[in-house]
Parts: sequence; C-alpha cells; structure tokens
Amino acid sequence: MMVRAILKSLLKHGLVCAVALTAISAVHVAQAAGPANVPSKPGVNATRVALIDFQVAILQTEEGKAAKAKIEKELDSRKKELLTQQTELKKMEDDFEAKRSVLSEDEKGARTRDLQAKLMAFQRSQMALEQEVRQKEMQETQKIFQNLSGLVEEYAKKNSFDLVFEKGAGAVLYVAHGSDITADIVGLYNQRYKVKK
Repeated sequence: MMVRAILKSLLKHGLVCAVALTAISAVHVAQAAGPANVPSKPGVNATRVALIDFQVAILQTEEGKAAKAKIEKELDSRKKELLTQQTELKKMEDDFEAKRSVLSEDEKGARTRDLQAKLMAFQRSQMALEQEVRQKEMQETQKIFQNLSGLVEEYAKKNSFDLVFEKGAGAVLYVAHGSDITADIVGLYNQRYKVKK
C-alpha cells in the first residue's frame, strides 16, 4: 500500500491521468471521424498500448525483495519493543479492571492517568516506527522506480509500444491478455541490476 502512495507522488500527481485522457481523446476523435480512419486489418496503424504495475514490479525485483528484508531486519528490534509495550499495557489494563471494585477513587484516578500516559507513549512510538518504515521504503524504492522507468522506455521502444500506462493509477478498465509487461520488466531488471550478496 505504501509503495502505491510513493509511486503516485513519483508520477507527479496526475501525469499518468493526463496521458490517459489524451490517449482516450485521440481514440474518440478517430472514432468520430468515421470508418475511413479505422484500420481494415488488426494491428495496421493501430496504437499499441501496454500496462505495467510498478508496485508489483518493485516488490518482485530481487533488489526490491532485498530492500524489504533489509528494512525488516533494521526495524525488527523496534517492533519487538512495541510488542513488549503492548503486552505490558494489556496486563495493566486487565489488572486495573480486576481490582477496580476494591480501589479508592484516588487510586482509580491515578491508575487511569498512568494507563493513559503509557497508552499515549505507545501510540507515539508506533507512529514514529510507521513513519520511519515509510521513509526507508521511499528511499529504497525511488532508485528501483527510476531504473524500472528507464527499462520500460527501452522495452516499449524495442517492442513498438506507443503508450505504456501504470496499471495501479486507476485509469485502466480493461486489459487484453499479453498487454501487461510487468513480468517482462521484472525479468529485465533482475538481469541488469544484480543484487550484491
């Protein structure tokens, strides 16, 4: 999910949609002009369109897998700390509920404040970790995205595609079998950008 948000910001908010609308408009103009502009044989003067799912591509490249494993390893101890805090909070809450009926009003108030303070500290730690994960994912995926973009351009030229759309941008309503080039691009990426072990 985060990769999709990163891709959308990298695609300069709407660039894909603008290209898609231009392509759709061109098709409508050609259709409105009448049968003279429609090719008599499939593929003759037809616009060749392909799709790529950058989120899938990034996660399937060897470099993307290595980056994900690296991020998880770096943040593993922080996740364990959060789980420990969560367990302690649950234990405090259960203990408070079990003793609530025998506690004085002052003790109830003190325990409630203590529980709320620890809950807020936990939530801050959780948000900080989520933000750090997003930041690290963005750093790791930017380079992969740029490399993939270059490969898509090369692939499209070599295979005579006129347009390549990002599948996850939300503008694609139908995909003919064979139009999705994601697997081909992932294969090319893994050949060109070897992961150093």
